[in-house]
Amino acid sequence: MTDEMSRGYRAFSAAAGINMSDMMAIRFIRDQDGQATPTTLGRHLGMTSGATAILINRLEKDGYVLREQHPNDRRATLLRIGPGAEEMALPLSRSAQRLRETVLADYARSDIEVIERFLSDIVAALKVRNASLEEELAAKGKNA
Repeated sequence: MTDEMSRGYRAFSAAAGINMSDMMAIRFIRDQDGQATPTTLGRHLGMTSGATAILINRLEKDGYVLREQHPNDRRATLLRIGPGAEEMALPLSRSAQRLRETVLADYARSDIEVIERFLSDIVAALKVRNASLEEELAAKGKNA
């Protein structure tokens, strides 16, 4: 499943004319509900602060990302999705929604609830495991 999702992201990013790092950055920023910062984005992508700044500058210039001052910390910057990213993502979002609806139409509501609970449990377990791995790496002086 992960391979097919990655394949879809690669095809979509190519069709949109952006690279995978840009696509991953846009997706991360969108998923953070307005709480993404340059630091959290760089950490997520495994990029240095310099590489992250170049990426953000490019995304901002193309209208995919907006920078805003943090409401509680004037020194901090928040990243938000720009109108260019929303426009670019609309066809993919619609396509994904149609795909979900088509697949889910074959399942009973009770089956869908079990699947949702399973996926939620997997995500929760991965978060705990990943946090533990990151703590171990930090204790060894390594970055994740």
